[in-house]
Amino acid sequence: MIQRSPSVGPEETDLARRVRLMSMERWGERRETVLVGRHESMLALQERVHRFAQATAPVLVTGETGTGKELFARAIYLLGPRARKPFFSVNCAQYTESQLIASELFGHKRGSFTGAFEDHRGVFVEADGGVVFLDEVGELTLPAQAMLLRVLSEGELVPVGDTRVRSVNVRVIAATNRDLRGLVAQGRFREDLLFRLRYLQLHVPPLRDRGADWQLMLEHYVHRLNGDTGQERRFSEASLERLGTYFWPGNVRELRAVVETSHSLCGAAVIEPGTFEEQLERDASSHAPTAAPAFGMPMAAAPAPGGAAALLNRMTGGAETFWDLVHEPFMDRELNRGQVRAVVEEGLRRSNWSYKRALQVFGIQQDDYLKFMDFLRHHRLKPER
Repeated sequence: MIQRSPSVGPEETDLARRVRLMSMERWGERRETVLVGRHESMLALQERVHRFAQATAPVLVTGETGTGKELFARAIYLLGPRARKPFFSVNCAQYTESQLIASELFGHKRGSFTGAFEDHRGVFVEADGGVVFLDEVGELTLPAQAMLLRVLSEGELVPVGDTRVRSVNVRVIAATNRDLRGLVAQGRFREDLLFRLRYLQLHVPPLRDRGADWQLMLEHYVHRLNGDTGQERRFSEASLERLGTYFWPGNVRELRAVVETSHSLCGAAVIEPGTFEEQLERDASSHAPTAAPAFGMPMAAAPAPGGAAALLNRMTGGAETFWDLVHEPFMDRELNRGQVRAVVEEGLRRSNWSYKRALQVFGIQQDDYLKFMDFLRHHRLKPER
């Protein structure tokens, strides 16, 4: 049974504390994995995480967008026997072309398609012995699904354009906010792959179903921001009362955004409802029921030019770089494609539309020019003029 740890506060269980400390040892503070919550549904979820971590079968993590599915995937990895082996996270929705996602996951031979200038090993070969987390697995193309099924059933793969079979030993954790059964009925997801993935299933409940856990999470993010900025902030009783009636359609991701925006905009020590009320109304409106978007989750709007400019000013200040402020948040799905394009476009505008001159604006070393350009091309992030 999962126990709460008296030494770290009521919001953290013994298991959550282990996961947090192991994540900091493995990845450092930037990828600290924090499982906040004491609602009975979260305690039951942590119990399943503990049990699933010791197994070898694939895990399917389901839940609405923004519930923190990757955190639980990381926890399964950290608590399992593969914790000293590689962990790769791939957002399947970022790849719309069949060859690109197949290449990213399973590798390719030089010359196998346009742009394949050299051999590429692929995520599954790089992760051999470890764990691969496939977020938004429902967005995989059918050819990529067939290749994934072969990995799961036979432990082998054939890179794009190659004929040689390679053996790999990788545990797969997949996540989705889609109804995979519905996709099977539409012919967009393989039923045999669904059977393989759902051996062990973990459902992350929405924030509105976790009781008072929203307030524990809010306090966690406020505490972290206070330490990072050196500015002490807290939400007033009126603010907490207002937030307590909100239904959090964007779940934990939305709550974190509200805290970070309020902490930044508030000029006083106490955050009042007026600081975030407009943001709540805008978010609630954007999550109103509509026809399902192409990739199963609404995309956040691109940042206002001031937001892109603020990021660039931090890069040109020398303390942080494009890799810290844009690349890593994009790969962690904290920034979307439109937001990254806005930053890139603003940097190019300041550099007279020269990518090489823009390196200095972005705090990127000249030696990383090709890496930078490959990142933009691979994820279709080059702005249009």
